[in-house]
Amino acid sequence: MLTSLRTNLLTTFALFAVLSTSAAPPENKTQPVKTTPPIAAPAFLDVVAFTVHMEGENHPLVVTMGPSLLRVDEPTDRLSVIYDPQADYYIGLEHSNYTYWDFSWPNVRAQVETSKRYETRLRDLNTEGLNISAPSANTNAPGTSSASADSDTSGYVWRQTIDKKKVVGMECVRWTGDTVSGETVEAWCVNGTLPKMQAAMERLRAINEPMALVPVRSLVPPLVFPIYDALVKGGVTPVLIIWGGSRDKNSFAFVEAKTRDGKPSLFAIPKNYMKTTLVTMDGMTNPAPQKK
Repeated sequence: MLTSLRTNLLTTFALFAVLSTSAAPPENKTQPVKTTPPIAAPAFLDVVAFTVHMEGENHPLVVTMGPSLLRVDEPTDRLSVIYDPQADYYIGLEHSNYTYWDFSWPNVRAQVETSKRYETRLRDLNTEGLNISAPSANTNAPGTSSASADSDTSGYVWRQTIDKKKVVGMECVRWTGDTVSGETVEAWCVNGTLPKMQAAMERLRAINEPMALVPVRSLVPPLVFPIYDALVKGGVTPVLIIWGGSRDKNSFAFVEAKTRDGKPSLFAIPKNYMKTTLVTMDGMTNPAPQKK
């Protein structure tokens, strides 16, 4: 998803590269998938769908959640990510060429931290934060219809408008966020919280930075998280966020939330997929997670 963002990440971070991206499954550099016991999926799963509109293209994003399992599907890019939060372990299914990759985020992070070459860069990333876990200290959450005008370029001053419309069948009010640098975002919000959407956003936030750094595949534009946090803190939930100065503006939109039956196959590697390798800097590879 997000072609220009992915290209920029490749150039900016240059920490990781993805190998074996041929149109067909690799023949010599891959190994058949080993048969593993099926994962015990819960009886029911929450499914939350979003749409990211960037560079004139819509990218559906489907988050399927269990208590201890997560799957994110990007149909446009033909990518699925399976995530185990307990082990902080990732599996990526590349449906375009029937391959899969995996990595342990704690192992990758430890390898980076022990590399003097990238020690400073990792510290910078920790400070800058690809994923901002909370609103900026200068961000004004919408506690009233008009927030204070005091703000710096890292935060938004939020104001409620009188504009109303239905978004995905829900009555919404338009909020605008401005910075002193002149940047403006727009958010259509419902009053109160949407628990399933909130849970999906928290899961996406947790995996967005490792996904951007290791396989260089950002799932959500990072600016979405501080905007979402600021508005939720004020008692409203943004179901449509719009930004950008071009005619074809960028947007992040909630589509729907539902419940479906749980199936172990959703969290398993298809038998016909071949393994490919994610290679980190200095030739380091990602060790497989230890069996419990």
